[in-house]
Amino acid sequence: MPQEYYKVLNANGVSPTTGFDYSPYLPKDGIPGKWLPVIDQVEVSKQGYYLSKHWNMWYEDGARIYLAEFKGAAIPDISGVQERICCSTIRLIKDATEELLCTLQPNYPNCGKFNISIGNTGFRNIGKNNSGSFNDGALNTGDYNKGDFNTGNRNSGIDNAGDFNTGNCNSGDRNTGNYNSGDSNTGWRNSGDFNIGHGNSGSFNKGNRNSGKWNIGNCHCGFFNDGNAQIYMFNKPVDMDYSKIILPKWLMKLPLRESFESADKADVENTLSLPNFDYEIFCRITGISKADFERKLGRRID
Repeated sequence: MPQEYYKVLNANGVSPTTGFDYSPYLPKDGIPGKWLPVIDQVEVSKQGYYLSKHWNMWYEDGARIYLAEFKGAAIPDISGVQERICCSTIRLIKDATEELLCTLQPNYPNCGKFNISIGNTGFRNIGKNNSGSFNDGALNTGDYNKGDFNTGNRNSGIDNAGDFNTGNCNSGDRNTGNYNSGDSNTGWRNSGDFNIGHGNSGSFNKGNRNSGKWNIGNCHCGFFNDGNAQIYMFNKPVDMDYSKIILPKWLMKLPLRESFESADKADVENTLSLPNFDYEIFCRITGISKADFERKLGRRID
């Protein structure tokens, strides 16, 4: 089903935001109004006719709301709620004021005005239980969010604490992805800024798991490197890609001693096959000694 768009005008047919007089183009006696003169090269905030999916975000007491159709729309490139579109030409189809106003909720249980759902203390929300305003979602404390549980502004997703995020659970700003705590990342779980990839704690990287800056590749801790960084295990280099290294299951659970004791023997045997495995280093880091391996596996290890 196509999305419906609306035009909100003063009672005399004049736009409350631009002052343009739409009265010659109003629908009458059930007949749609005329198409407005075409405007070439429309651009948001510069020139064109404006419509919105969310009429309640523009409505004021006494205004009229018209269902409309359009041609040649420019869609603003923003995160969060799409407040309006800018069109080359529009036509007002019918006055829908009365049928739409009945969808507004009364101030109680809302504290704010012009909310379509319930439980809002903010204003002009589509969803419910928002303490912010202009939200198309629920339980937001910020504004212009398209999603739920956001404490920032203009997020498209859930559980964001920053602003302008497209994704979920971001605490930074302008991230496209999930679980980022830095800013302007495209990817997941970045704590640095301006990264394209996943798991970066540095900035300006294109790749994964970089802690330095301006790297193209993976696992670099320095600057201006490309390719994949050399992986070390047990203090020696490993000629393998980091993504090919698979640790035994028991090493992925804590407390480690309990995990070791409850692990099956095959998984413990896999530990001894890790590249460059060294009993002394392993014991210093984990507290699990060669004697523990011999007891667990029931055999002497040379």
